[in-house]
Amino acid sequence: MSPSRSGVDRARWAPELYAWDIDGDDEHGQAGVTDDRGRAIDHVKDALADASPGTSGEVRRVALSGSGRGCYVDLGTEATAHVDAGTNAVVWTR
Repeated sequence: MSPSRSGVDRARWAPELYAWDIDGDDEHGQAGVTDDRGRAIDHVKDALADASPGTSGEVRRVALSGSGRGCYVDLGTEATAHVDAGTNAVVWTR
């Protein structure tokens, strides 16, 4: 019997993907997708290390859309961080 692409067996076919984005005056345009949660968090850490206060970053779990358009479906936030205006420290809030 061949494996099904629906239900429980779908996990075998769908890779875990993590999108990361940076939002701020100096850092606009930084974003990416990886299959490694830790790597996505590292991208956000690296981008925020020298960023201006108020800049923020987010890591979200995503999946490829079934539409055939190369879009991602957001499955929820994994981690968020921002550069604190008072201390210039990167503060993780989730």
